[in-house]
Amino acid sequence: MISTESRIKVISYPEALYREAPHRRNVAVMFVDLDHFMRICIDDPPEAVFGLLNDFQRVVTDLVLRFRGELNSYQGDGVLAILADAADRSDCATRTLRCARKILDSIESLSLDQLNARGRSISVSVGLQYGETWSSTLHTSRGFGPTLIGDAVNVAARLERQAHALDTTMVVGDDLIKKARSEVGSLASDLTPFANVGPVHVHGRRNPVYVWKLQTRPGELRLEDRRMHYADAMCTGG
Repeated sequence: MISTESRIKVISYPEALYREAPHRRNVAVMFVDLDHFMRICIDDPPEAVFGLLNDFQRVVTDLVLRFRGELNSYQGDGVLAILADAADRSDCATRTLRCARKILDSIESLSLDQLNARGRSISVSVGLQYGETWSSTLHTSRGFGPTLIGDAVNVAARLERQAHALDTTMVVGDDLIKKARSEVGSLASDLTPFANVGPVHVHGRRNPVYVWKLQTRPGELRLEDRRMHYADAMCTGG
């Protein structure tokens, strides 16, 4: 008679599971994703798809490194990167906003080249957040570099997916905006293009995330406008 009892062995996970102890730090997290990639894979030949991926990854990689960031992983049509404060400059949020906007500009230029060469324009969506992350290199994935986890990572990825619903190309968590506002090197031009969206419910999270989006239409309430509106309301009691 064959036993029907489960033969699955419960495995404990000792510290030896990872090659190094998890490292905690607060960083700005950026997730960049190619739009409509599934359709591109269906409609275009493999050579064209891989050529597009190569161009996309090259643009994002070059700019992240230029702004003193770190590439954590390539996830098919997406790139996960982080930017941290350096010993000589605490401005990771400002650098992240500048880097992300430069990526959008460069992808727009790349899109014109793609349109001329292959008859298809391309675009990307970006999600940004600042907060605590943990990283470690697991034995099972040691050939792929460190694994990055944390609420800021999850939120950045989820915000990127909200971009189309919010009619924008970039969605930014309020924690990153607050960090940028507090940084010495931040300029008004770094913040004024962003409009307040308010609370957004993010899948898997109990509490909503307050977010901002890159303004794409006139008349939206920008960050600096919102400060003035709030100050006027306080003065008038409105």
